[in-house]
Formats: sequence, C-alpha cells, structure tokens
Amino acid sequence: MVNRRTSERQRQALVDDLRQACRDGRLHPGDMLPTVRELQEKYRLSPRTVTSELRKLVDEGLLRTVPRVGVFVADTASADPDSYLMLVQPRRRSGTMSTVDRVRFGFEERVTQLGAASATMEVDVALRRAEEGTLPPVAGAFLAMPDRGEDLLRIGDASTARVRWASIPMTPQDPTKTVDMVTVDHEDGGRAATQHLWQRGHRRIAFLGLHTPGREDPRYHWSALRMQGWREAMETFGERTDTIGFLTDTPPASYEREVEATRESAHAVVLRRDVTAVVCASHNAALGLLAALRDAGVPPEGWPAMVSFEDISEAGDGILTSVRVPCEDIGREAAQILWERRHGRLTGPAEDRRLPMPVIRRVDSRNGWPETEETAPASPRA
Repeated sequence: MVNRRTSERQRQALVDDLRQACRDGRLHPGDMLPTVRELQEKYRLSPRTVTSELRKLVDEGLLRTVPRVGVFVADTASADPDSYLMLVQPRRRSGTMSTVDRVRFGFEERVTQLGAASATMEVDVALRRAEEGTLPPVAGAFLAMPDRGEDLLRIGDASTARVRWASIPMTPQDPTKTVDMVTVDHEDGGRAATQHLWQRGHRRIAFLGLHTPGREDPRYHWSALRMQGWREAMETFGERTDTIGFLTDTPPASYEREVEATRESAHAVVLRRDVTAVVCASHNAALGLLAALRDAGVPPEGWPAMVSFEDISEAGDGILTSVRVPCEDIGREAAQILWERRHGRLTGPAEDRRLPMPVIRRVDSRNGWPETEETAPASPRA
C-alpha cells in the first residue's frame, strides 16, 4: 500500500514532469496530454488525484481542457492559434437573427473551446482574397451552405480541413482533399412531424414542399428528404400519399421567393377539404400556406393543423408547432469535425454526421388558450 509520503512524492513528480516537458519542448502548445488513466498508472495515483493536479495546472495557465476531448498544453503568447474560417452567402439585411447567425454562434463557441480562433467571411470575398494571395492561412474551412461545394476546395491547401453544411455528399477529384459533411436528419424530422400530427388524431396529413419532382437541386434536397420521412410515416400508418404531396413547379430562385412559390402551390391544398393537417417543409412553406388560406378567405377555425420546420418566430408568431433545426449544434459539430480532421483524430473517408431534430409543441386553443390577435395566426389543432 502506498503511504502518504510516497503519494506526495508521486503527486509532485507528476506536476514537475509536466512542467519540465513543457519547458524543454517535449510537449508543445496544443499537444494533448496522456489520458488520466495513463497518468494514473505511470505515477501510481488515483484518478481523483491526477484530475486534481491537472486542474491546478489548468488554473495556472499551463494546460487547458477541451470538453469531450481531453487536456492540452496551453497556447503561449508566441504561438498563434489555428484559424478556422466559416464561409457564408452574401448577407440579407434584416433585423432578425438568421439560421446562419445561430450556426455561427455555435461554431465560434466550439472553436474557442478547442483553443483556436474563428472568422466568418462571405464566400465570394474569401475566393477573391485566395486568388489575390491575401487570405491568411486557415487550418479548416466550414462552408455554411448546401451548394458551391467546389468553391470550398479553392480555400486553403492540402492540409486544410473542410466541412460543408449539406445533405448531398461530394467526392473531390483531388484525392488528397476530403470534404466532410454535417447536417440534420431530415428524414427523421419528416417522420417526427407526421407522427406528432397523427397522434393528435389527424389521418389525411399532406406535405407542402419546396423542391420540384424529378429535379435534383442541392439547395432544396433537404425538402425532398423531409418529404421522404413524411411518406415513410404515412405508409407505416397505412395511409396513401400519392395525391397529398404538394410541390413547386420550379424550385424558388432565391430564399426571398420561397414564400411566394409555396403560396402558389398551396392553393391546391386549400381546395382539399379532406386534408386536416399539413407538414410544411420549412417556415417559409408555412408562411406560403398561411397566405394561401387568407387569399381564399378561409377563417382560422377552418385552417388545417400545421407543423413547420426551423422554428422561426415569424411563422405563426412563435406559436406554430415546429421541428427545430439545432443550428448552434450544427456549428459546434462543424468545428469539432474540422479540429478532429486537422489533428488526425478523424482519418479516412469523408464523415457524414446527422443531428436529430426535436419537435417543439406549442399551446393551442384546445388547451384553453384564447385566440387573440397575438395567437390567432397559428393553427388551432397542431
């Protein structure tokens, strides 16, 4: 049995050895320490004691912890942290927070936790600076859009880690470059939305999408996946879907055109008196359906129940039941993938990480909530 005096010597040896390794260069800024178990076995200390001593060195600034990863040698003033770049579309000027803003918050948070630094830049600006040679070196690049994947390959060099927020994988022609992918499980979201409405007693549940049948468009591939989830759920319930899927004739040319495009296709939904509920592929699709219902003069009590995606407040003023896209988690996971790829924790073929989407159920008039001006726009049965 180890006596107290021996334990103190071993504890001090652990601390002294780590300090000396950092001083003489055996451990560099950013290097990961051995695991607690490895240190425990080497110095014959308890896990609790090892953890306590490491925490003291973290407080001194010699080490830093990375949640879910491990303990690392802290960055020094002379060592510049890795830079991770988030590439975005040209910004739409509005007073509301966008989904990309929320993704960026998660990305920046996780990059900071990993001991690195982040920047956000419009993709065209980054490409121009890369061509001019004025883009600083980047350890990893995150393309926060479903298309323009080839442009991501033009950022950085062979050592740069790359990840896209997309649902269609891409295989670069250059075998030295790997493009990982992070997104949400759209099919599972479609199933969850449909199951929610089914459990509320609805049987004729339609789908209102933004994609066009027979046309592959990476901008709206997620709509097709959500529709697939809806179809699978309806088939499980024994319901036909061949006449209650409503899609656009052509994909909307831009984000700003999505409401108008679904408003036109939603007029067919309004005419279907057998449809009592609708899964809307996005919050813009929900806004298009609401507009079509108002165009037809249908009073709120005659509206179908609705479930949308993305949980944006303007769709139903924040009381429409929605399948939430975990935007912050997408950003965090993108940063995690870049870090893992950069530091050799992730090797081999491209990674495809899909995050779950929770259903956020909102109150309705059946729960005793009054239909006032503040709540009337939402569906009374969702």
